[in-house]
Amino acid sequence: MTEDTEGVAIRLWRDRAQLREQERNEIQARLRIAEEKIAILLAENDRLAAENARLRSMGGPDDGAARTETELQMEALKGALMSLIARPADSLTS
Repeated sequence: MTEDTEGVAIRLWRDRAQLREQERNEIQARLRIAEEKIAILLAENDRLAAENARLRSMGGPDDGAARTETELQMEALKGALMSLIARPADSLTS
């Protein structure tokens, strides 16, 4: 290789190294931003979990009891509809 060719190769190598360093720095900056966002979201999630726990402890209706009540209402509605379906069509109009 001639000196000119070696000089060009060295400059290209330095340019690539500099480009890789810039890319690394940009990725690290994006990583820091992402970590900050994650920390904010985790804090918000913890706050919401605490708020949910507080609301549940206030003695609201029990989910199981509400579900049971809904199921009973649906069974009653189903029974009423089934009796209407079972009737002959002419008895519905009178």
